[in-house]
Amino acid sequence: MLKRLHLKNFTVFADADFEFVQGLNVIVGTNGTGKTHVLKLGYALLRSLTSRVHNGGDINLDSPLTSLKEIFRPTPADVAELIRRQANPAQAAVLYELDDERLSPGLLNFSPDISAEHRIVLNPPSAAAEIGRANAAPVFIPAKEILTLGWMRPASKQLRLPIDETYLDLLNQLDNLPLKQPETTDVLMQLNEVIGGEVESDGSRFYVSFAKEKSMDVSMVAEGLRKFGTLQRLLNNGSLTKQSTLFWDEPEANLNPALLRKLAAILAELARQGFQIILATHSMSLLKEFHILSREKDKVKLPLQYFGLNAEPGQPTTVITKDDFEYLPDVVALEVELKQADALEEVFIQDDQKANADRR
Repeated sequence: MLKRLHLKNFTVFADADFEFVQGLNVIVGTNGTGKTHVLKLGYALLRSLTSRVHNGGDINLDSPLTSLKEIFRPTPADVAELIRRQANPAQAAVLYELDDERLSPGLLNFSPDISAEHRIVLNPPSAAAEIGRANAAPVFIPAKEILTLGWMRPASKQLRLPIDETYLDLLNQLDNLPLKQPETTDVLMQLNEVIGGEVESDGSRFYVSFAKEKSMDVSMVAEGLRKFGTLQRLLNNGSLTKQSTLFWDEPEANLNPALLRKLAAILAELARQGFQIILATHSMSLLKEFHILSREKDKVKLPLQYFGLNAEPGQPTTVITKDDFEYLPDVVALEVELKQADALEEVFIQDDQKANADRR
């Protein structure tokens, strides 16, 4: 699992530390504080170390620079764009926990100097093979739904698409054939119930197969349900396991409150079963649901960690780590929601006053 990510001079971070748990990790912050950057960097590093899963060959420790360019797509396509302004060089330190609970640290330095080495240096170097065995390929789910974008896979072979590599990685993982015996049958049953069927693929498109009805192209399914379908497919075909880390950017997008509660419960159950999930969110409703689920007395304790990102104008982003979101010093979503509630209450009062005046 990904145990730690320490960033120096990377995009908006001067010096930031993320200590992840084997469970649910929630990154909270306003736009521009680097939430998605943390997800993409963690994904890029894990992707490099588990490259044998993608290409069937040996692990390539020289690939992180390529991964950073493919996933961040800086313009121009130069790694220097990922280095914090007026700072040089940048560094990403990673810490992996292996099956036997031994820790393996890794370090990636990158600078504007194209002649410099951009390798993940592991200690010891022999840990590369062990990390590859202990970790399956990571999964990155973007904020935008993906199941209707199956056309991008064949198109990418001939066209230079203006998308980052996370989309194609995910489409390739979604297209894997389902397992006879998936790892999490209980969670899959919940997902099947929400969707009403099972997401399948014919190689060029995704569709939902219903028990007593005709199959339906996934484009005809509500966008919120497609998010559940993406998770269902990944679990069903073994792309997402306890040996892989799930990075999810804004899972709340296009979900109504009822579906949001169901998704929170499913993610909490996966975390309790030992899945590592790292997500970024703006949703106060999702934070509340996680808080409620973490207090359930009849369930196994939910491994849960919050990371609050905050940046003053012109200053680098700082990170505060807590196991209770109420103790984060700056939960912007909460502040906005409280202001909205106050404004709505004021409107209700004004409406009542006007109604009373009209009756007189």
